Amino acid sequence: MADLVIRNGSIVDGTGAPSYVGDIAIEGDRIVGVGSIGDISTSGARVIDADGLIVTPGFVDIHTHYDGQITWDPMVAPSSVHGVTTIAVGNCGVGFAPAKPDSHEWLIGLLEGVEDIPGTALAEGLTWDWESFPEYLDSIEAKPHTVDVASHVPHSALRTFVMGERGALHTEAPSDDELAQMAMLLGEALDAGAIGFATS
Repeated sequence: MADLVIRNGSIVDGTGAPSYVGDIAIEGDRIVGVGSIGDISTSGARVIDADGLIVTPGFVDIHTHYDGQITWDPMVAPSSVHGVTTIAVGNCGVGFAPAKPDSHEWLIGLLEGVEDIPGTALAEGLTWDWESFPEYLDSIEAKPHTVDVASHVPHSALRTFVMGERGALHTEAPSDDELAQMAMLLGEALDAGAIGFATS
């Protein structure tokens, strides 16, 4: 039995097929029918008339820089108001985990310089209630968001976490021990749920 029915919408299903007018039945948090839903009980369901409107699956934005904003903004605006339901952060090798306290200012400056995101907003908004990458994922998960969040491990944060100030210099190569530590931390992050590793 459907709890919610979206009627008469122009359905664009994301498969490349032409749009068509139809209905969508939702039960709880699951879509249980699309198109012709005559065999699904809709008695007592909330009905939204989508006549003249387009109904689509949520969009996935694979390249964002909400790395800081997701720690304080549950709306993750403006993406959430444009139909985005999933975002990926940690792109371009910049982000905020893993991060030791002495690298916070440098990481903020890097994102500000690369992506023109105001450092003052980041400095005031970032909660920094993590140090490791798994702790960053836990921090994100503990906060409500209107979108799902996936994160890459950003190279710059991982490099400076292990190498300290030397990691900020692109001319400095890591030692074998430092490289092994980065590989171990990357494996730990992937095991915790990171979707990959991002560089510039």
